[in-house]
Amino acid sequence: MRLAWLIAFLVIAIASVLAFSYALKKKIRILTLGAKEERFDNPGQRFMNFVKLVLGQSKLINEPYGIIHFIIFWGFIFICLGELPLIFEGLFPAYSFPFLGTNPYFYMIKDILTALVVIGLFIGIIRRWVIKPARLYRTPEAAIIVLLILGVIVTEWISSGAKVALGNDSVYALAIMYHSVAYLFQGLSSDTLVTIQDTFWWIHMLIVFGFLVYIPNSKHMHLVAVHPNVYFSSLKPIGAQIEKIDLENEELTELGVARIESFTWKQLLDSFACGECGRCMDNCPANISGKPLNPKRLLSRQLKEHLLEKGAVLNAKGLSSTGEEHAEALAEIAENDPQAAEILQKSLIGDIVSEEEIWACTTCMSCQVQCPVANEHVNKIINMRQSLVMMDSNFPQELQTSFRNVENNANPWGVGYTERANWAADLDIPLISERENVEYLFWVGCAGSFDSRAQKVSVAVAKILKAAGVNFAILGTEEKCCGDFVRRSGNEYLFQTAAAENVEILNNYHVKKIITACPHCLNTLKNEYPDFGGSYEVVHHTQFIEQLIKDGKLVLNSKGDIEPQKIVYHDSCYLGRYQQEFEAPRSLFKMVPGVEIVEMDRNHNKSFCCGAGGGRMWLEEESHQRVNNLRVEQALEKNAEVIGANCPFCITMLEDGVKDKVDSDKQSVRVVDPAELIAKMIG
Repeated sequence: MRLAWLIAFLVIAIASVLAFSYALKKKIRILTLGAKEERFDNPGQRFMNFVKLVLGQSKLINEPYGIIHFIIFWGFIFICLGELPLIFEGLFPAYSFPFLGTNPYFYMIKDILTALVVIGLFIGIIRRWVIKPARLYRTPEAAIIVLLILGVIVTEWISSGAKVALGNDSVYALAIMYHSVAYLFQGLSSDTLVTIQDTFWWIHMLIVFGFLVYIPNSKHMHLVAVHPNVYFSSLKPIGAQIEKIDLENEELTELGVARIESFTWKQLLDSFACGECGRCMDNCPANISGKPLNPKRLLSRQLKEHLLEKGAVLNAKGLSSTGEEHAEALAEIAENDPQAAEILQKSLIGDIVSEEEIWACTTCMSCQVQCPVANEHVNKIINMRQSLVMMDSNFPQELQTSFRNVENNANPWGVGYTERANWAADLDIPLISERENVEYLFWVGCAGSFDSRAQKVSVAVAKILKAAGVNFAILGTEEKCCGDFVRRSGNEYLFQTAAAENVEILNNYHVKKIITACPHCLNTLKNEYPDFGGSYEVVHHTQFIEQLIKDGKLVLNSKGDIEPQKIVYHDSCYLGRYQQEFEAPRSLFKMVPGVEIVEMDRNHNKSFCCGAGGGRMWLEEESHQRVNNLRVEQALEKNAEVIGANCPFCITMLEDGVKDKVDSDKQSVRVVDPAELIAKMIG
């Protein structure tokens, strides 16, 4: 009898493992179509990221319902561990599985966690199918996975409960659920209990192995893919993850990405790892404001479905390269296999991802920061922009004007570069070319130099630095656009030109330390210029001013001419999420007498974008809610007199939103940088 069991079990197990392996192998073969990328460095740090994000569930634990996922995750691990003694002792009843099968505390913990998993699943059912949040799709696959997990749990409870009712195993003494089920079986004969135990053991095994086969053939492939995806996630700062293109490589036939297989293998793995939780779409300003871009749909549906479809054809036809041979093979396929040819001829940009989606992204990085499985969304969009800009010369007209302005006058406004230092005409600020041994360069940025509103912040910062006796200077007319928006708009060639020129100037003056009031400039100078030979210590003006005050180098006059005011604070994306700096601006505001800081509902890492990043500063928003107006609405809900900001782009966008959202006769809501208030308290 047990020999027949063993043979049947082995047949089912081997068939299931082979089916699982075959499906997994197909997925891996598809991933190998992607471009090469080095992600095998620093194994220690990568392992710690895995421990933190996967085992510790760090991005989920503080989320609403996050504890439910944490319990289900760890409960699932203990359920899997429990399969070892269950299988072994089912096949060999006379023996106990070492350690796990003889440890009553293991069964106690497993029993409790399993019960909590069931509760968590029912909460999930209510949430998905009753509450119905937009970010959770109600698909057959979602129902199947719930039924499979419940099937695994319930059948194991029944089989083990019958075993307890038979009085065969005292190791289950602390397993409450087993004993609860056994109580239901009171009065049944031993033969009936054995039949129940054996029948549900087999049903359980069939469900388990069916689950195994189902995983790599469904969206729940993420249960397998999430582990390598987290391990191989980028170790670079969030603002340094755009890969430099070797524009001097004459063998390059493609700039950016116009084909799904041109993404790197890690970028392709993202699609398999996506659990479709929807946190990205819930925090995406483009999606929330009604634009076509939905990062969840882009990653889990559009790109993944196209990858699976095209990848299967490429592998079946043995196509993995480009060039003349590739073109000949495509021509042959078109003649002999029209269906395959139709799949291969689909255009990534146009047929799969629309240009409107590609240009809607503000590069705010909220999707990526919120993602619990370490998917890297934004660079995919930038890669496609690179293809549109550098391969097809296809980009919005407004960007063409901005690109030309940078080329001709080294700033997107197009103002003559000779006017770059006009804001400082009456401030007696030294030029770095006129002074030796300058400790700090004040990098003003294009906005701080040419935008009349941002110039006020530049003046305030300069006055504070002078009052504190800081040894600083500016570049004046030698300063050029850092290239932040240029790179994120896909014009890598123009960015690299600007970066090389700026690095040469900075290095000629032996610049080591830089202060800037623009978070976009800060990120570019700090995180991207090292690839071009420029390594600098770059600090935001709020960080620097806070340190001056702490060190006693800047003394504030508490009797400054400042009225008491409630300030609702806006975290900019490029200082907050990109640099993880949240406290310095708040600290400065709190140093101002009479100031009360209130928080928006979306703050810190979940702050809502102003809408200007990624080149959107220069693009019009048409037929949709404006991102900046939505952010202003969120601010006005707090009934504050002032909106605090730390970025020139944010200040511009928020002030524009205030004009649209506040009646002209009630326009008392102002937008201020903390430096503007601190400057009133010196002298």
